[in-house]
Amino acid sequence: MHNDLLETLPSALVRVGIKTGDVVLIHSDMRALGMPASISDAKEILPFYLKTLQEAVGQGGTLAVPAYFYEYARYGTPFDTETSPVSLSLGSFSRYVASLPDRVRSCNPLQSIAAIGARAHELAGDDSLSGYGVTSPWHRLRMMGGKILFIGVTIQPMTYVHYIEQQYGVPHMYCKVFQTPVLRAGKQIFGSPVSSVRYLDFDIEYDLNNFETKLIQHKQLEIATVGQGTLRCATAQDVFNTGIQCLDANPYFFLKHPPAFVPGKIPCDGATAPKN
Repeated sequence: MHNDLLETLPSALVRVGIKTGDVVLIHSDMRALGMPASISDAKEILPFYLKTLQEAVGQGGTLAVPAYFYEYARYGTPFDTETSPVSLSLGSFSRYVASLPDRVRSCNPLQSIAAIGARAHELAGDDSLSGYGVTSPWHRLRMMGGKILFIGVTIQPMTYVHYIEQQYGVPHMYCKVFQTPVLRAGKQIFGSPVSSVRYLDFDIEYDLNNFETKLIQHKQLEIATVGQGTLRCATAQDVFNTGIQCLDANPYFFLKHPPAFVPGKIPCDGATAPKN
């Protein structure tokens, strides 16, 4: 145990800019912060973090987590917002929040968000099947003045960059339509999910270290040490603005290296009309 997180976590949240009434999307690895000194039962850890975060944003605030269901695209498994589990790779806190009875979960399986709090329905409600479009929770997060909080992790898992990429129109992603059913409380939602996904054949690999450096240089990423780890926080609007600037200079800015596109094949298939 490094110190008592019960005392240090609330002040660290204030230092990175979390305030009463905020809408906050959380990426997390709570293990990185260490064990709260005041907790002896491992089952109490996730409720402790949730309670601390809820107190930080108050009754008017909203907390959200990624709640993706990768099995939908991988195996063609139908997605039910009420019963489909959050994929294991998203971590225990996301799975915990998504399991709460009062949470609201959005409908696109691959870009789903689970939210609790005063504006949960505004952020993640209705039956929109859009992944990163203007009716998606990712767009709403920005329009609502939301923040993105990283607990015990760098910004590397930030899925929000794919929303920025779709809004900009990068060449290494395309909109994919799915036909597997999506249900809310057992009732199928009309329509087909559309998700912005990367091409699989061109060695596309993400690396957000340079983006984190840019956000720090622009004084848009607040960082605070707590326990054995760190908190990072930025507003969705700042991340969007800087992300668009970076993509305008280099559409592959979020990637480790440019895609290995093949001339003559999509998306580098060239002219479409036959030569005379």
